[in-house]
Amino acid sequence: MQYTIKNSTSIIKQKEECLVVTVQTGKTQSNLIKEIDQSTNGMISQLINSGDISGELGKTTFLYVTPNSNKQKILVVGCGQGKNFDINAAKKVIQAAIKELTTKKVKNICWDILTLNSALSGEIAKQLPQITSELTYSFDQFKSTKSKQPNLQKITLLYSDKQTINHVESQLSQGQIIADAITSTKNIANMPSNVCNAKYLAEEGESLGKQYTNLKVTCLGEKELAELNMNAYLAVGRGSANESIMTVIEYHGAKDKKAKPYVLVGKGLTFDSGGISIKPSAGMDEMKYDMCGAATVFGVMQAVAELKLSINVVGVMAGCENMPDGNSYRPGDILTTMSGTTVEIINTDAEGRLVLCDVLTYVERFQPKTVIDIATLTGACIIALGHHYTGVMGNNLQLIEQLVNSSNKAGDKAWSLPIDSDFQEQIKSTCADIVNAGGRDGGTITAACFLSRFTEKYQWAHLDIAGTAWKSGANKGATGRPVAMLIQYLLDQK
Repeated sequence: MQYTIKNSTSIIKQKEECLVVTVQTGKTQSNLIKEIDQSTNGMISQLINSGDISGELGKTTFLYVTPNSNKQKILVVGCGQGKNFDINAAKKVIQAAIKELTTKKVKNICWDILTLNSALSGEIAKQLPQITSELTYSFDQFKSTKSKQPNLQKITLLYSDKQTINHVESQLSQGQIIADAITSTKNIANMPSNVCNAKYLAEEGESLGKQYTNLKVTCLGEKELAELNMNAYLAVGRGSANESIMTVIEYHGAKDKKAKPYVLVGKGLTFDSGGISIKPSAGMDEMKYDMCGAATVFGVMQAVAELKLSINVVGVMAGCENMPDGNSYRPGDILTTMSGTTVEIINTDAEGRLVLCDVLTYVERFQPKTVIDIATLTGACIIALGHHYTGVMGNNLQLIEQLVNSSNKAGDKAWSLPIDSDFQEQIKSTCADIVNAGGRDGGTITAACFLSRFTEKYQWAHLDIAGTAWKSGANKGATGRPVAMLIQYLLDQK
């Protein structure tokens, strides 16, 4: 999709196939509506007065050939009361317009949406590519009959404020980069496990490194992981025929190349059967999404390279597969992690934290400014926050606050949950330092408590995306969350 901003105060002079304009409820209308009304001999005002065109939020009216319109189509979208027009209303307007334009197979448009509220223009410009991408995305690589590509190819946005146009153009560019990053994340996350294994993640990481010369990519296989004593990570993958591979992507954008980096760690369980503690068969197909944390890291690092941020960032994709086999790790086993902490295995389906704990120890070598891990870690997070909010926990209140604020800015909602000593009691072991599962009560928090034992040397936050990384049912598929939140967090650090 091509997006451009045109500095103009007139919409009828534009030559695009379709003009998209917004109407409000009530008698007051924008100058652009008045301009179109005048050029159509009062037709627009007549249709508004008759109720055929409504200012109701998200209501659309599509007009084909109109007088003096040079055979242009007009899409009229209701935006509600002008005084109540906020970013949430803007999102509904965008969604309604894109759906209608896609249905009508329009190829290019000129749109007035940036003119509705100058204070929101930058934010609207940033959200537009993301919403458009979401509504036009399809994953049909394995279908015999491919989805038809949307006809809509070009969106021209009117904007006449010369003082702020550079800012709005910058926000639009950021929005495009974020949209592309989310698409890349979804494409990887939607891959079936017989294609997407740890080697596939490593190859995708290496391809990203070849595409962007400002990225350095290193892949560590089982031999290298063993030399590092990453025994918990390796134990999880022991039952799989596919090798466990950790992919490290480094970006050095700060003037001081040795400046402390922001580190992202993504859980990359390309399939999670539960191991010996095998999962029920219902819904097990969705366990290909247990690598959405790693897919998120991929998308964010792609965006970081595109944005050329003036900070240092390290992204780690912890690729692995949890399968039952004669060589699988078992309930009752005791593992010695890279940090030296011993773990009693209560449940082999609590595997993600075992992979992450060794990676969280590994990233100490980068002397990180902050570390954020992203993981589809616990079904308990869905019970707590549904499919609406990503759970945020950590050992630094300021970092947690920053992430929640970034989530609100990005429209990618997150909510913080507590970690304290009461929950830590639940992961005590009688025969090792800790257990890998603390029971049903507070399961999301006790999982974070487990990870916290390996993050005492830096500021750390944990994002549990089990409820937000993918959708089930008829619309099954990856969502690309929380890519937007993390990119916003990194943008706020530059």
